[in-house]
Amino acid sequence: MPTDSIAPWSRAYLCAQRALSAWIEADGRAARRLAFAARNAVMALAARERAQLARWIAWLLRSRALATRGIEQRLLRLDARLARAVAHAIGQLPALHVAPRQAMRNAHPTLVSRAG
Repeated sequence: MPTDSIAPWSRAYLCAQRALSAWIEADGRAARRLAFAARNAVMALAARERAQLARWIAWLLRSRALATRGIEQRLLRLDARLARAVAHAIGQLPALHVAPRQAMRNAHPTLVSRAG
C-alpha cells in the first residue's frame, strides 16, 4: 500500500469490503454460502472501520444500485448492528436533490480549492 495514501485501509477492512461485495452480488444458495464469510469479515473490524463500511454501503444504497435487490432486509439478517449503522449513515449523507450549481455555490472552499 502506498505510504502517501490519504486513507490507508487495513487488510481487515478490505477483506470485509470484498466479502460483502461478493455477498451482495450473489443470489440464492451462493448468497447463503457467502454470508458466513461476510459476517466473519465484518466481525473482525474495529469500530471506526465498521462505520466506514456502513457509510460505503449507504452510498451504494443511495445510488440506487442496490435498492431494487432488497439489500436492506438481507443486511438486517446478516448483521443487525451493521444494518443499523447503515441506516444511520444514510441519514447523514448529503441530500441528492440539490442542483449541482446550487451545491457549488453553497460549498465551502477546501484546502485543495484554495491552493489550486
